Amino acid sequence: MNKQQQTPLEKLISDRRRIQQACVLQEQKLNTDFSYIQENAGSLLLSGVSALLFPNTKAKSKGTENSQSVQPVSEVPSLSLGFSDYLSVAQSLLPVAWDVARPLLTAWGIQKVQTWIIKKLFKKKK
Repeated sequence: MNKQQQTPLEKLISDRRRIQQACVLQEQKLNTDFSYIQENAGSLLLSGVSALLFPNTKAKSKGTENSQSVQPVSEVPSLSLGFSDYLSVAQSLLPVAWDVARPLLTAWGIQKVQTWIIKKLFKKKK
């Protein structure tokens, strides 16, 4: 019991320093993660899409290779994706699809209206 008693102010100051250090460490981890994502965005996107489209291909190949060996503890078991997972992905992609389709639909609609008006104005009378 040689440790001195800290006043509430000293406890707050030490907690503040500890939290600031933890924030700096977390910020450094996030920066490294973001830089990794930025550098490998294309391959990450393609691997994510291929995992969505072909969910069982890696699980089958791993299952045949590791049938006799013990799997590491850090490996996350693969989960098969269900219909709801595909729906949630499709739902998240709907705004992007709408942003792409809107100009196309607008141009198509304007063209149809123009041809309709021209036909009405310049139609030949029999």
